[in-house]
Amino acid sequence: MSIYKKISKMLGNESYEEKLYKLLNTPKYNTNIYETRQAGEGMAVINECIWGWWKPRFILNHNTKCAYEFMDGDEYLVTVTEDDINWDSLKKLPEDAQERARTLSFHFPSFIRGFVNGVSMVSWQLNPDGRYYMDDDGFGMTNDVEIEIYGFINQKAEVVVKFRRIKDDSELEKMRKVAEEIVRNKK
Repeated sequence: MSIYKKISKMLGNESYEEKLYKLLNTPKYNTNIYETRQAGEGMAVINECIWGWWKPRFILNHNTKCAYEFMDGDEYLVTVTEDDINWDSLKKLPEDAQERARTLSFHFPSFIRGFVNGVSMVSWQLNPDGRYYMDDDGFGMTNDVEIEIYGFINQKAEVVVKFRRIKDDSELEKMRKVAEEIVRNKK
């Protein structure tokens, strides 16, 4: 049964996010295919093991007792839209990487980092390096280059600084400062 159907069957006057929070705190979401990772500031990320990789599915806000589905079970982003991507920074990327961004595919190893000052950096891999395809014997490796884009989300899993390709880590610090300022001004 889908998350949406389970939530709709729950009784009470709570919001969808409050019902999802309650559901995610049941024993099912503490099994071997789910892991909860504390992310600072009263936040947590529930990862689901999909094809042997831990994927960030849900964000829990213990402060507000709300939860947000970040990625669905088919590995597509839920709270991110095409408008949350800085397309100019992706212009020179291969077309297949751009298409993965367009379809909001979160298939390759990607992460929600810890929350600091109300925001978290998200690294989104659009293309893995060639070792991703390698088997245990070293066969199958390709000459692919890893392509990652970065964005920042708030404690409701909303994008506050658009995903973009960066040249160096100093850009991430600038993006973080902008994200923190946006969140601070919304309070």
